Amino acid sequence: MYARTLSLYEFKCFHKAKLHLQYPGRKGSGASEISNINLILGDNGGGKSSVLRGLAIAILAPALSRSGFVPYRLVRRQAPGTPEVGHCLLKVRAVADPYETQGGLTSRFELLARLEPSLRGELDRLYLDYTPESPIEPLLDDDSSPAFFVVGYGATRRVETSDFSESTARRSRGLRYQRIAGLFEDHVGLRPLNTWLTRLHRKENRFEEAVALLNAVLPSNVRFSGKFLEGEDQYSFDFDGVPTPFTALSDGYKAFIGWAGDLIGHLADVAPLGKRLNEITGVVLVDEIDLHLHPAWQRQVAPQLSTTFPCLQFVFSSHSPLVASSVRRENIFVTDRAENGTATINQIDEYVYGQSVEHVLLSSYFGLTTTRPPSFQQEAEGLFKRVAEGDAQAALEFLNRLTASNQSR
Repeated sequence: MYARTLSLYEFKCFHKAKLHLQYPGRKGSGASEISNINLILGDNGGGKSSVLRGLAIAILAPALSRSGFVPYRLVRRQAPGTPEVGHCLLKVRAVADPYETQGGLTSRFELLARLEPSLRGELDRLYLDYTPESPIEPLLDDDSSPAFFVVGYGATRRVETSDFSESTARRSRGLRYQRIAGLFEDHVGLRPLNTWLTRLHRKENRFEEAVALLNAVLPSNVRFSGKFLEGEDQYSFDFDGVPTPFTALSDGYKAFIGWAGDLIGHLADVAPLGKRLNEITGVVLVDEIDLHLHPAWQRQVAPQLSTTFPCLQFVFSSHSPLVASSVRRENIFVTDRAENGTATINQIDEYVYGQSVEHVLLSSYFGLTTTRPPSFQQEAEGLFKRVAEGDAQAALEFLNRLTASNQSR
């Protein structure tokens, strides 16, 4: 399925917000040529991660209520002395794919989830009995079905150690929730490649397909042949031509390979016979897509993922102007603050595709007035004040600073 719109009411820092999302097959006004990417920009604490979490809860609410999900402080909290918020509501208007319409759904439908704060403590409660019966609940019972495929990765993502046990993980969390648990629990690790990739040897062409997909989203200086190091119980990569075990790679490579590999593994878990892995539809949520990535990689990560997985709907958050300049304005949402302190999210009628980093940072997407360090700016303002007072030496020094700054750029 794909999410057409997401509405948030009293959720986290939002009072009321609505997003019209990009998804494969979207037509008409507002559709982007990059049809499967949504990028959330904004300040720290501005609600970027909340958008991803709200989307996951709204879609999977019936599965979350019995899967180990702990709703911690999800209903918006008010300042002391003001009326408490009674509940929050999440709503997704969705488009079904053939796997879901076979279950009796119409091609377009609505999903709702309601949460209420606890009378004591910080835990909230997911109330399904106060919302209309979910039309997807029967389909969610089949964990291996490609119907309602949703995967999510938080900003603290890391790959589990070699003693990771899939059976233990599934006992503590239902698989539907396990796929998005990293959005809500900082300590949740990702499945190591060796826990699922080796099984694909028994499936026709699946192993080669998974290896090819991982290579398609990696920079050219890192290649994966699928070679397994028996003595170390892990896979090896070629980094700049040198065979390198996964655990010896840098944090940036491990973080990216960790979630991309985990995604491919989940696709392999649900892909029916005769269906390629990158033909599976669904929603993928990634917090801080630029996490640990070199600027050269940030420039290409969104387009590469979009092209490699054309049937998936991605929702990313980021602080990177390089990521922002790699997509169209229709793909970008920006969080901000209303006068009452609640978060807002909107799209801006300004083009940044292909623009320089400085242009993007000085645009309304990031709102900086200068890219220079504050100390440099303060010194320059002091010199300018002395120039205005007639100090000739300050005027010369001010010109020298501007010349040196322009030459360094």
